[in-house]
Amino acid sequence: MRPDGRVPSARVSASHTTAQQSLLNDVEALVAALMGDAPVAELIEITNRIAAAVEYWDDIPAGAIADLRSAIDLMRGGQACATVSALLAARSELTVPPQLS
Repeated sequence: MRPDGRVPSARVSASHTTAQQSLLNDVEALVAALMGDAPVAELIEITNRIAAAVEYWDDIPAGAIADLRSAIDLMRGGQACATVSALLAARSELTVPPQLS
């Protein structure tokens, strides 16, 4: 763990990290759960995993973090449609290929 409390993630390849792939899976699962009228307990479980990832993994793009924090706030406020919109924005940030330097 780093001094700032964030956990460095292990790299799977040059273009993706374990944390990003896991987070992307959770984002897609939450969108599907919201669209499929899943039980509240399932929504809470997925939202909590996303919230934990946003707080502790450092390899997540800043734009995705902002969108995910917005989605979490919207979810907790009961705004399902706006939550899906924020999740899809985060998904697009998570799937952008890294810039070559």
